[in-house]
Amino acid sequence: MTAGISGLRDVWRGGVATWECDEMGHMNTRFYVAHCMEAITMLFGQAGLPRQFAPAAATTLAVRTTHIRFLREARAGTSMHISAGFTAIGDGTAEIVAMMFDSASNDCAATFRIGLDHVTTADGGKRPWPEAFASRVATELVETPRLALPRGVGNLPATTSASSARAEQLELHLLGQGAVPYQACDPWAKMLPHAFVGAMADSVRNIITPLRELCARHSDRAGPHVGAAALEFLIRLDDLPGSGDCWEVRSGLACADGRTMNIVNWMLDPFSGKPVGSMEVVAICFDLETRKLIPIAPAAQAELAAWIVPDLAL
Repeated sequence: MTAGISGLRDVWRGGVATWECDEMGHMNTRFYVAHCMEAITMLFGQAGLPRQFAPAAATTLAVRTTHIRFLREARAGTSMHISAGFTAIGDGTAEIVAMMFDSASNDCAATFRIGLDHVTTADGGKRPWPEAFASRVATELVETPRLALPRGVGNLPATTSASSARAEQLELHLLGQGAVPYQACDPWAKMLPHAFVGAMADSVRNIITPLRELCARHSDRAGPHVGAAALEFLIRLDDLPGSGDCWEVRSGLACADGRTMNIVNWMLDPFSGKPVGSMEVVAICFDLETRKLIPIAPAAQAELAAWIVPDLAL
């Protein structure tokens, strides 16, 4: 158990590799998700359901929703650990909270709230949990720590409005496109959650960069040291693509204030137009020297207003 976090189990321990860090000098968001998935695998194993991602497994875990808060930087060489617990268990569904800590200071670096389904590896159909597992988890449920609750995003709507037709109607920017390599897939050839986040992050830089430059032009701290960072993610996974499938990302600015910008991103099948998944990002301008937030000046906010897409949602 983790001191001060009632009921959470330590389920991952490691560190930040240099190659996991991006041009902002801290761990890229995809690796937060990759390590969190390792932690979830351990959590299920400790609760009596191991090897859920083993190639021979008859069932596995399909992530449906993810909410992440990024609270502190994780820089190269930092020792980290993750503690997690179940917050709800249903008929083939589960909700999990996980918290990533700097192991030296014990400061919380990130929080995760994950909703997932128990599915068959053969066809992805939802399956009930084994009775012994469900009974055990029901006796070990924990409350979501206040630190992990949403701050800059709302709740996910029951259904998505994402589609290629809707993207064209809203004139959303085409920010990224590509195909899923087999290395980015699970044993059943479905795109891994951290690969989805990575593709989104690589695409979103194509809107973050001009927005960051716009804000820098109106800032007292303009210059090459102006970067960007994410404070929060809200993710819905509808139907992740398989190995060799193509995808595209359409994005728009949903809102902005004196501190943050909310960018909504849809990943779509470019041929059928159907949604693959979506991600709302709460982003900030970030000073690469002071490692602090750069406020968005009123003049920048006025210019950002022209970028905002009304009624844009996940």
